[in-house]
Amino acid sequence: MKKINTQSFWIKKKNDSYIKNHNIDLPNGKELLIKTVYSGISYGTEKIVYAGSVPKSQKELMRCPYQEGSFGSDVKYGYMNIGMVMDGSPDFKGKYVYTLFPHQKDYVLDESEVTLIPESIPLKRCLLTANMETVINGMWDTLPSCGDKILVVGSGVVGFLMAYLLKTIPGCEILLVDSDAKKSKFSKMFDINFKTTIPSNYKANIIYECSGNADIINSLSKHVMDEATICILSWYGDNTSKVKFGEEFLSKRIKFIFSQVSKVSHNRNKYWDNIKRRELAISMLNDDRLDHLIEQKMIDFSKLPTFFSKTVKDKGFFCKVVNYGSI
Repeated sequence: MKKINTQSFWIKKKNDSYIKNHNIDLPNGKELLIKTVYSGISYGTEKIVYAGSVPKSQKELMRCPYQEGSFGSDVKYGYMNIGMVMDGSPDFKGKYVYTLFPHQKDYVLDESEVTLIPESIPLKRCLLTANMETVINGMWDTLPSCGDKILVVGSGVVGFLMAYLLKTIPGCEILLVDSDAKKSKFSKMFDINFKTTIPSNYKANIIYECSGNADIINSLSKHVMDEATICILSWYGDNTSKVKFGEEFLSKRIKFIFSQVSKVSHNRNKYWDNIKRRELAISMLNDDRLDHLIEQKMIDFSKLPTFFSKTVKDKGFFCKVVNYGSI
C-alpha cells in the first residue's frame, strides 16, 4: 500500500523533544487525508507534559484522543489542529476542518472525527475551540445565573473566555484577577472588571480557578460566601497543595468542583455530546475581539523543539500558533 511521508513533534520523556519522520497510510473508505495549516499550543497542559509532570495515576486517564506513546516516555501530544482536507469525500475535500490531532504535518482521520470550520470564523481563531469547550463545560458544571457574584482567578485564555461568557448573563457581577497588570488592557477590550489582587472584602458565591497555581486555593477561603462553589479549571499535574479544609471551606459549606473537558458535564450530557459541544464552541468564536487572545508571532513547526526548550520556565501566554507553511 502506498504511504505518505510526514513529520510530527514528539516529547522525549521530559524536558526534551524532537521532530520525527514517519509514514502514514493513504485514506480509504470514509477517511480523510488532512494537511495541517496551523496547530495551537495549549501552554498550561503541554508544559506539564513537556516537563514530565503528569501523575503516574493519570497517565492513561489524561491521554488525548490521537496521542501516540506514553507520558514519561516518548510521546506525541496535542489537541488543537486546523487542517485542509486534501483527499476523501467531495463533501470535505478542499475544506478546512478543526480536529483534536497533535502537532503533525499530515494525518488521516474518519469523517466523523472532524468538524467543518464555518467561513465566518477565521482559521487561527478556531485554535481557541478547545479552550472554549473547557469554559462551556465549566459553566454547565456550575450553572451561573443572574444575580451571581463571580470571581475568575487567572487571566490566561481560559480565564478570559470564562469572564467573556459570564458577561453575557444579565445581572452577574464579574471580577477577573491576575497578578500581571499588563493584562488589564485586554480586560478593557472585553469590558471586564479587572484587578491584580482580590480586594480584601470581596466575597463571591461562584469562583472559577484558572491560574494553574494549586497554592492559590487556600487564599480563596477569605472570599467565599456561605455555600459558595469553587470550580477548578486548572490542571496542576503532579503539584500538590496543602488546603485548609477545616476552616472557612468547612464552616461555610463550600462545594468544590473539578471541571474536566474530556466528558460533557452531567448537567448537560443528556442533550450534548463532545462533537455537538465542539460545534457550539466554534460557533461562539464569531467575535473579532477574541483575536486578541492569539499571539500574532507564530512559530514554525520545525522550530518546536527549540521553542519548548526555551519556554519551559515561562509563566504563560495566550494561544501560540504553530505555522506549517501550508497557506
